[in-house]
Order: sequence, then C-alpha cells, then structure tokens
Amino acid sequence: MPAKIFLMEAREDGGARLALNYKHAGRSGIQRISCDLPQAGLLQLVLFAEALSLRKRFGEPAASDVAIDGLTLSFDPAQPDLHVVRQAGYSSQAARLPLAAFHSAMAEMTDLCIARAEASKHGPALKHLLAECPPPAALAAQLGQDDGDLAMHQLREIALLLLAQDAAARGSALARKLRGKKSQDQARAAVSSLLQALATELAPMPA
Repeated sequence: MPAKIFLMEAREDGGARLALNYKHAGRSGIQRISCDLPQAGLLQLVLFAEALSLRKRFGEPAASDVAIDGLTLSFDPAQPDLHVVRQAGYSSQAARLPLAAFHSAMAEMTDLCIARAEASKHGPALKHLLAECPPPAALAAQLGQDDGDLAMHQLREIALLLLAQDAAARGSALARKLRGKKSQDQARAAVSSLLQALATELAPMPA
C-alpha cells in the first residue's frame, strides 16, 4: 500500500532526516523507513524531485531513479507512485510513495538548498549570470507565456544548484572563471551551456 506519512526534516549539518510510515501487506501495524541523508544526498534528492516536477509540467514523464547510501527512489511513468527501497545490510524494506506527498514534503528541502546555493561564495554571481540567459523561445510557444516563465524559473533553480556545487568543489574550473575579470565571458558561456543542456534534457521541445 502507498505510504501513510512521508516527512523530511532538515538537520543542522545541512543534511536531512527522512521518515516514511507505511502499511506492509500481510503484516500488522505500521512499518517505518527512516534514514539520515548527508548534505550531498539531500541535494541529489532535491534535484530528482525538481526534474520530476519539470518533466510533468511538459507532459513528458520519463523513468528515473536516485540512489543515496542504501536508499533508492524510482519513478515509472506507468505507475502513480514512487517506489522506495531502503537497504541496510541484509535487511530490505520497500514501500510506495504518492508523488503528491513526495513533492509536498520536498518543497521545504528545495527552498533550503536553493537558499544555501544563493548564499554560497559564488552564488550571487551565478544567479546574475543565469538571469542574463534568455529563455528558449520554444518554452513560451509550447506552454504559453506564464507556464513558460515558470518552467524557465525552475530550470534556473536546477542550474543554480548544480553550478554552486561545481563552483564549491576544490580546484573548480568554474570557480576560477568566476573569479577572473578576464574570464567572465567563459563563465557566462559555461553557465549558458549548462542551462541549455538542462532545457534539452528536462524540457524537450516538439520536433
């Protein structure tokens, strides 16, 4: 049966605590899947949720999954729920999680990760460069102006999360481009290239 309760709680170390209560067929009582996600794992889950949301906006859902330290969430367009598996040693638990409940619980986590990316060392510069990138003309043509603007906003958020993570890595080439006055055009090109790649992957345009 689908999960009864799904909760995500932020932790002070930047990660999160995941808890999912569900009823297992053939067993009495309520079962529970719970685990702590590190900061990088929470970001993976947020990106997974955002990609699902954007593809749904375009009516182009695709099978996808995310695996984080023994926790796996899988999406099948033919099914109404996510499939959640928690593997701990030789023990395995599985449950179904309604998409609406997943997105509702992930909304706060998404906001937290975006706020963290915006406040990072290179966050303001990346946000400025992303704002300069023009939206693909086909977005408005396919979705209408309002939905096209919302889709572009979501694409920019996903790009910011990925770019901030890249720029924070030790020895990041992107960070060097952002720091140098003479390499701003290269930084702008790198940001634009990622945004266009995301648009192609997550917001497919009709042929």
